[in-house]
Amino acid sequence: MISIDTAAPVPALLSVSPLTLPSLAVLQTAAAASPTMLILPGGSVLLALVLVGTVAKFGHSWATWLYALAALAPLALVIAGSVGMGRPLAVDVVALAVLPLLGAGGFIFDAGRYLWAARQ
Repeated sequence: MISIDTAAPVPALLSVSPLTLPSLAVLQTAAAASPTMLILPGGSVLLALVLVGTVAKFGHSWATWLYALAALAPLALVIAGSVGMGRPLAVDVVALAVLPLLGAGGFIFDAGRYLWAARQ
């Protein structure tokens, strides 16, 4: 096992992602055979729907749609993986962790700032 402090981070981030995304054929059969395979695709669809719906209902400017755009990154990753596109690990980290956290966190911060200003 390679220690984290001795491994080079840049080659690891640029290497092929170990996360395998199901192909379209696998997604069609997974609903009956292995429903746990649908967690990542289902979660990415749910995240996109919830944040797009929330921004549509409560957004006050065009800039709030940038938060919803960040939530669409995991869905785009799942779609790209289902058609067989390879990608480096850094793309997975950005699309599955960084962008959704920035999108949801930014919207919550912006909504809190709006509510704080409306309170006074």
